[in-house]
Amino acid sequence: MNSPGPQQRAANVSEWLEAATQLFRVTLLKCLPLATVAVLFSDVPNLYWIASGHDLTHGLPSGPIYWILSMIATGFTLYIGSAVMLQQRSVALGVSFGAVTALATAARRLPVLLLSWLLAWLSLLVGVLLLVLPGVFLMVCYLVLVPVVLFERQSPHMALVRCVLLVRPHWWKMFAALVIALLVALVGMIALAAILDILATLLAGEGPAFQAIMAAGSVVIAAVALAFLSALALTLHSALASSSA
Repeated sequence: MNSPGPQQRAANVSEWLEAATQLFRVTLLKCLPLATVAVLFSDVPNLYWIASGHDLTHGLPSGPIYWILSMIATGFTLYIGSAVMLQQRSVALGVSFGAVTALATAARRLPVLLLSWLLAWLSLLVGVLLLVLPGVFLMVCYLVLVPVVLFERQSPHMALVRCVLLVRPHWWKMFAALVIALLVALVGMIALAAILDILATLLAGEGPAFQAIMAAGSVVIAAVALAFLSALALTLHSALASSSA
């Protein structure tokens, strides 16, 4: 079943982004708790690494426990992130349901989602190692991977094929939408950095109060970004699936 959303045709980039922004706005407060949990889960490996007396300024961590935690955290983040998308879709359908229902529904597709995600990363790695450009092409195609898995009931392999078939006719539009979204996120991060600099000055340095504010602000910003990317992926999938029907 295709994912219904606010956008029903593969129009242009501005219409896609407008539809995604509208969905993001009306679902943010409802989805923010789960999105925050997803962000916290994703940071567990880094917290472990720092707590064990290391830092993240000297390249990638090499401890096996860190990478095991990273895989577990990725799985949980995908699971909770897919529940966020299910909440957004339910709002778009006018039958909004809560976090418990979203998590229960996401759990039923989690094995397929994890296998699809693994295959996607392996194909991206091969594409980058070959000529780089195939990896970039696939990365844009996989923007709709989660909604394809959640709403089209595809097998892991066929989910990847479906992503390519959906996106290929509109690849440049998708690429432009991604670039614009990333630029908006960059502007937001610059604005956040400016605010933190002001707070650091007001709080007379980078003491505990500043560190607490920075940590909380970073989590909230990341959760908001996750909610927006989920809304964008849902909107793009709805538009592309409608246009290919």
